Amino acid sequence: MARASVLTRWGRLRNVARMLQPAFIRRGLGWLGLLLVWGAAMLPHPAQAAAKPYVEKAPKRGFHLFLHAKQKTPTAQWDYVQDLARAGKAKAAAKQALALRIYWPNAPEAPQAQMFYARHLDRRQNIQDAFDAYQHLVDHYPGRFEFDELISRQMQLAKTLMTLKKGHFLFIPGFAAPERAIPLFEKIVATAPESPLAAEAFYCLGVANERTYEYEKAIDAYFTVLNRFPESAFAEDAAYSQAQCHIKLAQESPNDNRALETASAACTLFLQRFPDSARRTEIIASQARLQRLQADNAYARARYYDRILHKPEAALIAYRHFLALYPQAEQAAEAKQRVAQLSPTTPPPEN
Repeated sequence: MARASVLTRWGRLRNVARMLQPAFIRRGLGWLGLLLVWGAAMLPHPAQAAAKPYVEKAPKRGFHLFLHAKQKTPTAQWDYVQDLARAGKAKAAAKQALALRIYWPNAPEAPQAQMFYARHLDRRQNIQDAFDAYQHLVDHYPGRFEFDELISRQMQLAKTLMTLKKGHFLFIPGFAAPERAIPLFEKIVATAPESPLAAEAFYCLGVANERTYEYEKAIDAYFTVLNRFPESAFAEDAAYSQAQCHIKLAQESPNDNRALETASAACTLFLQRFPDSARRTEIIASQARLQRLQADNAYARARYYDRILHKPEAALIAYRHFLALYPQAEQAAEAKQRVAQLSPTTPPPEN
């Protein structure tokens, strides 16, 4: 009944449009206005549009310029891949497995074909290509493979790449390039932030950045281990390495008091978190060196006001500040002497 009512209303609208045709022409509105009204009248009504059945379209088949699937269906192609593997033709089998994934990316056989291809690259030690092949599974086929096993393989590949030397030729030993592993570790921590391997991945990311002298980035990665995984096996190593990075930054800028204070605070953090560590003595010695540098800077500032600028009031304040912070410093005796000499010349403070 409702459908008949809709059809009746649409029929009336068409009749109105036909009746308005002469009026549009007489009033000079032209054919354009008439066509607009007529087009609106001829639109299919909602009942007709809803009546059309939904037809699901099959996904488009993939294409590759230099790689062609040998079979006509993904099932037959997967059987063909397995036949090649059983015949000992590993390279051809991996190539056809990749063709299956490219030509039929939505087929049920696509994830296992991609895994077959990734493992082939892994066995051949094509580290970057194998890592990317595994990552394709993570990005496009979640839940259709063993996730922890895949992340574990990616971790091994990334750690191998971090220590693998490149440029090896004849008697030339080559050189390490840990920066190549940084994007791999970043992928792992982005893909599996809560994985059992996440703490190790963040720690290795810090190590790779530290080895490329990116100390700030290394500190961020180490701090993530301490903050998010304080009970992990990598927490102590991360705390120690973080302190070492701060110490190196302070050594590069020995006159930067902020860098010295931050490095000393990192040493304090390590000693508080791991009081029984075997590295405790080393960290205490490093912190003592940092404090001596801080004392030297504080005393040099006081002498600058005293001997260079000849401002006894500012020098007296700086000497007293130095003695309050570093009473056991080597320059403490000289600072006390200068305080005694400058005090009589200093006007009394205003009330």
